[in-house]
Amino acid sequence: HIVADIIAENIDADMFEIKPVELYPADYHECTEVAKSEQEANARPAYVGKVENFDSYDTIYLGYPIWWSDLPMIVYTFLEANDFRGKTVIPFCTSASETFIGKEDIEKYAEGAKVLDGIGIRGKYCQENPDNVKSEIHNWLKKLGKI
Repeated sequence: HIVADIIAENIDADMFEIKPVELYPADYHECTEVAKSEQEANARPAYVGKVENFDSYDTIYLGYPIWWSDLPMIVYTFLEANDFRGKTVIPFCTSASETFIGKEDIEKYAEGAKVLDGIGIRGKYCQENPDNVKSEIHNWLKKLGKI
């Protein structure tokens, strides 16, 4: 949420959190085990609510953590539940590294969307250096021509 908050501040964006109906465990190890089980089952966990007036948005910034080298399965639920035709998707993720993962999967599941290059930021770095992250996100948005 740290990166999403920074993006929203920079571009005055509306926000929607993909919040699971069944909450993930707070314990890191337990959460990773649930994530792994979901991947193995190719699960589509349900989420709470929906984006009001989704069709009125041209650009969607899609943020997610990387779990087991993939998007969380609930993100696939979101991608499959919405019509992305004609929209631009700008992905961003956090993980144990600064690797960006997900563009190809988003292109596949958000059919008809133009998916721009995303950014990956270490999750721990976001928590420990939010001011530095603000600068990185600002520069990334500038490079994309969004500010």
